Amino acid sequence: MLSACVRQTRKAFLRAMVAAEEAWRILGSLAKPIGSERVPLGDLSGRVLAEEVRAETPLPPFSRSLVDGYAVRAEDLPGPLPVCGSSEAGRPFPETLPPRRAVRILTGAVVPEGATHVVMQEEVERSGEGIRVRSPLASTNIQTRGEDARPGDLLLAPGVRLGAGPISLLASLGKSEALVFRRPRLAHLLSGDELAPAGEPLPAGKIYDVNGPMMAALWDRGGFVMVGQRWVRDVRAEMERAIEEWMSKVDVLVLSGGLGPGEADLVSGALVTLGFAVHFHGVEIRPGKPFLCASRGQTLVLGLPGNPGAHLALFWLFVKPLLDALSGVPFSVPWQTGRLCVDLPCRPLLRETFWPVTVTSEEGAIWLAPLPWTGSASVPVLARAQGFARLPKGRGPFAAKELLAFLPFS
Repeated sequence: MLSACVRQTRKAFLRAMVAAEEAWRILGSLAKPIGSERVPLGDLSGRVLAEEVRAETPLPPFSRSLVDGYAVRAEDLPGPLPVCGSSEAGRPFPETLPPRRAVRILTGAVVPEGATHVVMQEEVERSGEGIRVRSPLASTNIQTRGEDARPGDLLLAPGVRLGAGPISLLASLGKSEALVFRRPRLAHLLSGDELAPAGEPLPAGKIYDVNGPMMAALWDRGGFVMVGQRWVRDVRAEMERAIEEWMSKVDVLVLSGGLGPGEADLVSGALVTLGFAVHFHGVEIRPGKPFLCASRGQTLVLGLPGNPGAHLALFWLFVKPLLDALSGVPFSVPWQTGRLCVDLPCRPLLRETFWPVTVTSEEGAIWLAPLPWTGSASVPVLARAQGFARLPKGRGPFAAKELLAFLPFS
């Protein structure tokens, strides 16, 4: 017979189970940015802006030429016009353009006061020290002072992820740094007496640890700060000590394994003993049903079942959206849509299912090829997968060309 403790754990497990939509709602409510810091311009790539950036001066700060050519007054055309000087990038013509004169000008240079147009050099005839315009004016070829922005205009809002474009804008404003949201600090505790580290002989009954290296790669790819990763024996006291040790060091503690209702699955009991509030324990999905979310103070705990397929699915479906939101972007799951390229035979699904697929694009359409998935412990399938197709509960089988939501690994 099961002990009273195990029976109680199973009852709590069933009571706390939620649908995927409710899990996303709960995680979204917990996903508050965790602070901010000033970061130098050269280190901003991938960070999320935590402040408004407004124009302090007109942009551009002066009227500039969009082409190589000649600055002229429209009323003086077609000429001939003597060329009385030049304006180059960083070396402007120092005077107002005199009447019936032209100034040689290069792209990006200051347009002299008094000039109304810049005529492209291809549209002029040069004769000695003067020019004549060959065709009627079609464009001024001038970007005027303040055309891009006026003082006080909002240029970047909080929540923008900084890539090459926004960083170039900051540089154009003379910013040497920016206030960005702090990246979440993570620790990863793995449990399971059956695990062995890679590179060592494999004892009978053991398996190599897959989740540690896989999740470390995902943390690094997402730009999150990994404080530490450690294996913990399936011993309640050791689990409690490890959790307590990392609490003050991290924003998010990720636990791998130890989440089911069996005798060796001690995570939920350890969390309750340590005073954590369990927001849910179990999500009505496949893979990843035992997924757990708890918190104490400002620290969040995410519990992932031990199978690698469940780890990978839960990371993209729940963990990454949460970590991104803690980093300052709005909480969201970036669903896309695609069509099955072959039939997917299966019985009507008992739970919402996320099926590993490869993804191709052909003539503007996205096609999903379901992989031969035997379960969430199948690591070779994970090596080929490029996303998960979302299969609704109660449906199945699925026909070729059927439109499905899917979540790409990006």
